Amino acid sequence: MNGDAVRYESDHFKATAGYGARKRSLQLVFFDAQYPEPEQTADGLQSVESQTMSALERVEAAVERSGIDLDDVLRTTVYTTDLDRIDAIESAYDAYFDARRPAMTVVGVSELPNDAAVQIEATGVKR
Repeated sequence: MNGDAVRYESDHFKATAGYGARKRSLQLVFFDAQYPEPEQTADGLQSVESQTMSALERVEAAVERSGIDLDDVLRTTVYTTDLDRIDAIESAYDAYFDARRPAMTVVGVSELPNDAAVQIEATGVKR
């Protein structure tokens, strides 16, 4: 899914007996996983690093459409079909994010949509 599906922490809030609810000025925002543009994954021609950069660009676009900044992204989960290329993924992250890089979890999978090598989902905070 590469749509603009954004979920907020309070979307399905239910008070539970015995627990108090506290109002906060912060709200978690969850972004659906983004993968590189399909033309970048055709026949595996693009490197894992360039696919990661493309997926990060799509994450940034979704983040901006939601009204928050890239600096408000707290963590990402990177799904990859090639765990041997974690160094390339980290290199792309270092190049994409300046001084403040979000936490990153890398998960190995056997297959991704459009024969992509990476897919990235993100969690941010709306202040």
